[in-house]
Amino acid sequence: MKFKGNPFKELSAGFRDFFRKRRISVCDAESRREKWHTHMSPMGIMLGLVSVIFIIFCIILMLVAYTPVLDYLPGYRTDASKSRETLIQNLIRIDSLERKMNDMLAYNESIILVMNGKTPTMRTVQNDSLRHDKSIVPPSRQDSLLRREMEGNGEYALSSSSDNSRRLRSGVNAVSPMEGIISERFNARSGLYGIRITGAPEAQVVAIADGTVVGNDWAPETGNMVTVQHNNGVISIYRQLSGTIVSKGQRIKANEVIGYAASGKEGNEVSTLEFELWGDGKPIDPESYILF
Repeated sequence: MKFKGNPFKELSAGFRDFFRKRRISVCDAESRREKWHTHMSPMGIMLGLVSVIFIIFCIILMLVAYTPVLDYLPGYRTDASKSRETLIQNLIRIDSLERKMNDMLAYNESIILVMNGKTPTMRTVQNDSLRHDKSIVPPSRQDSLLRREMEGNGEYALSSSSDNSRRLRSGVNAVSPMEGIISERFNARSGLYGIRITGAPEAQVVAIADGTVVGNDWAPETGNMVTVQHNNGVISIYRQLSGTIVSKGQRIKANEVIGYAASGKEGNEVSTLEFELWGDGKPIDPESYILF
């Protein structure tokens, strides 16, 4: 068997021919005149096609990864998988709401303990890696300084030797928190530690006496709630507010607006305010000290 030529030379010539540039032109079909031309090798054409395919692949990959484009493709995702993802998202939201609810309930329990003259405690966290005792809130230097300022004769003292403390106890300097009629009276045995006042819709709620706002919170059961610390250890609590215009730590005067009463569930014809008065950690009948 004889070869007409050297096969290696033919292969080398074909390889060099693959990299050799060709003239590619565009001509007019009627006049045969050249309109446009370029020089490109077969290897350049192949590299150009590979580059275009790679760019298109990257664009499709980004669309799939960062956009919900697959949701619009029929048959790609079933209704079961979509419902499962929606269920997981709802469970995450419910878990977050449950944690916030537990935090608010723990805060309300701590407020009740403080009003009863007891030390607030922290709830025990299960599966906690820390082994030291966290049941009692540890005292700090800042807490001691604040307590000394509030209980002493400083600028933010809660008690003073003036006649305001006696007036608040006797009801001379205390005003009604809202204009209206008393719908439910004080009854500690049934769990009502204050009174309920019914008035006009979105009625203004005012402070009964001078004091300091020590709480401005929200809870599902009580709505917006404002707690005011007065002289001589008296605390007034205003519940079921639709909105408040005071902030925690703010000093307020008697008859100063602190918020607005929320309308009842039956409509916007009336609004109800739950008002409580505490002294020395015990509930006080507001009608004994305030003229409504």
